[in-house]
Amino acid sequence: MSSTIEEVRALLASFAASPWRDLHFRSGGWSLFMAKADGGANPMLARAGQAVAAALAAVRDVTAPHLGIFSARVAPGAMVEAGTVIGRVDKLGEATDIVSETAGRVAAILPNDGDLVEYGAPLVRLETD
Repeated sequence: MSSTIEEVRALLASFAASPWRDLHFRSGGWSLFMAKADGGANPMLARAGQAVAAALAAVRDVTAPHLGIFSARVAPGAMVEAGTVIGRVDKLGEATDIVSETAGRVAAILPNDGDLVEYGAPLVRLETD
């Protein structure tokens, strides 16, 4: 293992002493990117950022409209349409239906039935793609 560390240190020292501003190396299933202060943008971060943005765009949390006791009306894995009642929040004997604004698949029910939820708390996670 120490030889691997020494090899990495030697690579870093060589890169630091070189006129190169950045280095992107790919081999098999791994990739390495190094850049000096005036080097290029990290292409691996750009791809990761795009993947995260795409994943986040495909997931939507439905939140509590107010404080109350939550009860689910759908199960994980269920397909729902816009306008489907997916849960209910009960406050002082008055129930408010939680309605899905978009179609999608129920990825998760976040609180347990009977849990006290606060305003804005995520209740149901929908996958919209």
